[in-house]
Amino acid sequence: MSLNLRVRVNHPYATFFPFMSFSMAGGVQLPPLGSTGRQKRTVIITAVLLSLGVAAALGVFVSGAIYSIVRTADELEEARAAGAAASALESLRSQMAGTVRDNAFWDEAYRQLTSPIRDAWLIENWGVPTLDYPLYDMALVIGPDDKPLLHYRYGKSVDMRPSEFFDSSLARLVERARAADGLQGDVHASFIRTVHGIALVAAARIRPFIQAIPPPDSHILIFAKDLDANAINETAQKFNLPRLQLTDALMDGTVAAPLKDVDGNTVGFLSLPSEKPGTRSYERVRLLIFGAAAILLLLIIGIGLIGLLSVRSLAKEEARARRNALHDHLTGVLNRPGLTEYVEHLAPPDMCSSAMIGLYLVDIDGFKAINDLWGQQVGDKLLGAVAARLTKDLPPGTTISRLDGDEFAIVSLADAAGKVAHLQSAISEVFAEPFKIGRREIEVGVSVGVAEAAFSETKFHDLLRQAEMALHHAKHGSDGATVVFGPHFEAELSEQAKLEQQLIAALDRRQIKVAFQPVVDARSGDICGVEGLARWNSESGPIAPDVFIPVAERAGLIGLLGSQVLEEAIVQGSQWPGLQIAVNVSPLQLRNRYFAGSLKALLDKFAFEPHRLTIELTEGVLISNADQAKRSISEIKALGIKVALDDFGSGFASIGSLRQFCFDRVKLDKSLVANIEHNPRDAEVLDATIKLVNALGLPVTVEGIENRHQAEFAREAGSQQLQGYWFSKPMSKEELTERLFRRDRLREFRVDGYDAIADEPLG
Repeated sequence: MSLNLRVRVNHPYATFFPFMSFSMAGGVQLPPLGSTGRQKRTVIITAVLLSLGVAAALGVFVSGAIYSIVRTADELEEARAAGAAASALESLRSQMAGTVRDNAFWDEAYRQLTSPIRDAWLIENWGVPTLDYPLYDMALVIGPDDKPLLHYRYGKSVDMRPSEFFDSSLARLVERARAADGLQGDVHASFIRTVHGIALVAAARIRPFIQAIPPPDSHILIFAKDLDANAINETAQKFNLPRLQLTDALMDGTVAAPLKDVDGNTVGFLSLPSEKPGTRSYERVRLLIFGAAAILLLLIIGIGLIGLLSVRSLAKEEARARRNALHDHLTGVLNRPGLTEYVEHLAPPDMCSSAMIGLYLVDIDGFKAINDLWGQQVGDKLLGAVAARLTKDLPPGTTISRLDGDEFAIVSLADAAGKVAHLQSAISEVFAEPFKIGRREIEVGVSVGVAEAAFSETKFHDLLRQAEMALHHAKHGSDGATVVFGPHFEAELSEQAKLEQQLIAALDRRQIKVAFQPVVDARSGDICGVEGLARWNSESGPIAPDVFIPVAERAGLIGLLGSQVLEEAIVQGSQWPGLQIAVNVSPLQLRNRYFAGSLKALLDKFAFEPHRLTIELTEGVLISNADQAKRSISEIKALGIKVALDDFGSGFASIGSLRQFCFDRVKLDKSLVANIEHNPRDAEVLDATIKLVNALGLPVTVEGIENRHQAEFAREAGSQQLQGYWFSKPMSKEELTERLFRRDRLREFRVDGYDAIADEPLG
């Protein structure tokens, strides 16, 4: 159920006449409230008689103002639409160029050009994917003699020559790709006409990734994407450009961004209907204006009404932008901020004091498996279908929201308790039938957490926390479970609140300590650094970081906690000359625009060398807000501090992320090494991952080393550093200091029989 925003406006008569009077000298005065009807009529008649001359001038002035408002509103809307279409084109070009760059600058591809299995390799890697790969549907490889080695479209070989399939600008695109002699500007993308219409085409020379100067043989890789109806619809949905269409020429009543070929010639247009909000607003009030011109009294009212309607028009534009900010772009329902605002401003009319509000959190069971099996596009369509069916099938009076990922929220108002069971049944019926996504029928199960309370006595954030706790219990039960928050959960809430207060007290007393786990040089076996890990030994016993860190994030304490851990690590690191110190940083800390400044203040305070400090970031930071993460990383690196990507391989980050964010080191997640002794494929994945990261010029640290085989395998695969319990568990600063600086051999950190490890004592 979408959120409707309304602006309440008094009727024009009630706005102007009860409060206006005119003196005989022509001035306007404000009479006291409570004027009688006779006085009001006298004021109106007097105002009309005295304003005959003024009305004509005001009419001209107001007409000019209206015209200006209409024209400006139309021009602003057309400029916005044209800019949005141009941005969409540039995004498509950049995406296609990046795809070609990732495939053309590939050592393996370059080697296969002279391989006996070249043709089969080209078909498997570039021809077959054209069947269903979302970024391109045509692949073409042209040899130095301009003959095609590969020409596939939609998974099938194309019999036509490229010069017959494409217009003549393809040849010039190929010429530019061959002429490229560096890493900048060496991928060219443009729009080219084909026998089927218009396609987005990008070309680049196939070359080794690490070679700065392109090799003399000029094999050209070309990817193309047909701008057919499906592609245009996908672009329209992605960039929120309704009624986007591809046209051969400019059409009346539209705004358009031109599609340019390699020579700068226009081959088509990406067009949007001109909404003309100003003109539409004028059409709504035109009859009022004409009526006001005929009758002087209505003219005066009309002038005020025109201004009022103009304000309403602007308010609608603001409401539209606000609606976009409060709604989920994928499903069209409210997002988390939108739901919060909706509930906080909700005032149910005609309800007795026993009115109840129910919050239902619905989590799709096994959604990650659906994404993994059929891809994110199918997953996104499934989320849209779920939102549409919830909106359509749930009873009136319910509001739907998508909170995050595969989690939906449903808010329901009832006259009294007892509606919970009815809505639970309605939710079950929504998911009783499979969802048809394309040619697939997907059966979906859900876990539901329910919280209900008196409307007048409950704050939404409390209700949300209760529903989240109920959902947590439902998800840890059997699939399809529904759990209603009850009094027995209060103890758990109380325990969380108690833990939060204990954490506040612990931070006040600086009781959060730092343990240090050594990081070992894979070749020499020497300690080359340590990772600082937050530890809390409360009065009731040790509390794990994965318990108290989420509490700190929810309570807004993560900044203080992170600052204390960083300070402790830097203070202790100052006593270990030459040793690298690494500290993991929460995503919430990175979002603080003052974070880099606080780091600099700590370094200056303790005279700590910036190059000895490494900030470790998890993959989720990059996905949640890539632009902000990039800015923060740049600010940190500008101080001389190193930045490492932690837990690589656990889910999100791609090769593109490693290139984009300029990390100094990559730490591989322990899941990559855990099973290499028993699963040869896991060993191959670890080996390939290390070599891939090294090929990008980035050093590797493998975490989770627990035995000799894992250490030797990671070392031989090319990992520069190792970390794990086989070398050492995390230890206190005192224990580490004693072991680090004693003068006999470091057997705690050196491994007997580990061939490349030095055997001489420390210093």
